Amino acid sequence: MDEGAHLRSTKVMMDSVVLEDQPVAVPNLPPRLLAPAGLQWGTFETMDGARLRWGHVPAANPRGECVLVGGFAEFVEKYFETMADLAQRGLSVWCLDWRGQGGSIRPQFHPSRPRRRDFDRDAADLLAFARHVLPGRHPRVLVAHSMGGAISMLMLTQAHDLFAGAVLSAPMLGIHTAPIPSFLARPLAMLGVVWGFGTEFAPGRGPWKPDPNLNADTSLTSHDPVRCMVHQSWFMARPDLRVDGPTYGWVRSALDLAIRLRDPAVFPAIFTPLLIGTPQEEHHVDPEAARYAAKRMADATLVPFPGARHELFLERDDFRVPWLAAMDEFFDRILAPPP
Repeated sequence: MDEGAHLRSTKVMMDSVVLEDQPVAVPNLPPRLLAPAGLQWGTFETMDGARLRWGHVPAANPRGECVLVGGFAEFVEKYFETMADLAQRGLSVWCLDWRGQGGSIRPQFHPSRPRRRDFDRDAADLLAFARHVLPGRHPRVLVAHSMGGAISMLMLTQAHDLFAGAVLSAPMLGIHTAPIPSFLARPLAMLGVVWGFGTEFAPGRGPWKPDPNLNADTSLTSHDPVRCMVHQSWFMARPDLRVDGPTYGWVRSALDLAIRLRDPAVFPAIFTPLLIGTPQEEHHVDPEAARYAAKRMADATLVPFPGARHELFLERDDFRVPWLAAMDEFFDRILAPPP
């Protein structure tokens, strides 16, 4: 990623509006999982015409500015509860939707279908967003989940002094490829792209549809009976937020990124202090890849969560509360005490 070139070609635009002014459908979820008080929306526009949506929750007495980014198919609304929790901890939160997801720019043809991702461009978008949208009056921290964690690792190799610290939840440094064996997944994805099937769905995947049997027992991401429904509830209420299953192109780019992030040369280039939470009951990413990375970085603390599923921020409280407590200790170490 050529950071300088990207920043020279970046245009920043913000047009904030208050959520209550937007006539949007809202799912039937408890109030704590809906829009926090004071939520504002805005857009960040790059010179290539990509408008990326963000949501912002200010802290009353901030001690830091937080960039929050989610994973594959995710969106700002999914993180409303976590945004409120971070704001209560003295962090003004800015949650960004990646290209092709949430309210950010999408392709005109099959807008909900994920394409092959340019992760270097995503990393450059994140870097420019943090530099130019956040006010910069306080130290910056980064909180990222899954695919967002992998993009953040890529970005942190280029931005040594931008963030005081970064929290990665189940970072996508290795990928579960079931039902395809892992040793076959990348060659098959590469062949699919070469044969012109890059925008076709990977085996076993397809357009998004609701799961009528979804509950805390069947969910692959959370044991919590209410939080496990957040993603599906928003997709049902807001079809414009939907993202379909992975395509051959997306899988190839994601597996290529995972290989890049296992290169031993990557780890010495990351000086930012890291806190990495790794659920152990995983069906999406490989916890071993996170352990491998943490051992090779200058300042990385790994916190495993036996029994927890992929989404620590939407897990049951017996997992989520200790995860937030680990984040509290980390923030106390890298930031000044709260006012």
